[in-house]
Amino acid sequence: MLKIVLKKFAIIGFVLLVSACNPVAKKSTATHVSTLVPQCIRSQSQCEFTTELGSFTVKFSQQQLADTLITELPFFITLSELNASNVLEGVTEEATTEPKANTQSSQVNISNVSAYLEGKDMFMGKVPVFFEQTDKSNTYSAQSLLASCSEEFMVWRLWITLDIAEQSQTFFVDFTSQRL
Repeated sequence: MLKIVLKKFAIIGFVLLVSACNPVAKKSTATHVSTLVPQCIRSQSQCEFTTELGSFTVKFSQQQLADTLITELPFFITLSELNASNVLEGVTEEATTEPKANTQSSQVNISNVSAYLEGKDMFMGKVPVFFEQTDKSNTYSAQSLLASCSEEFMVWRLWITLDIAEQSQTFFVDFTSQRL
């Protein structure tokens, strides 16, 4: 009889112990997101993009960030508008990835951001990236994760399409990941 009572007590104690645990992901995300600083990384093909719709930066942040992103660890991508050409007044220039000086600009609203990741030299599928607006100054943020490759280093391409004032602009940034 004592054996049965002890078994039931052990089972009840185990259930109470397990139900009191919080998932590790919730704890780590809450503490690390606020401490991550978006930055351009050396393996990034470009940090600033000037297009006919405006100038933008693409930055990355990851807890272990150095020159490359580490696979299998979550990271953040920040897309910020530096300035936007006044497309509402019909200013048209050829799209370029070179920064331009003396561009007349005014803040316009990005109506849509769509993006995906793909391997530059190796097919790894298309990984959708979902940007959300983080504030009123046309800054968008997304969280993503890269699959590990058999190679130690892999070049990824992030494709971004912006819709502003019924016009679209697509550009990409290449960056390197390192296997965990």
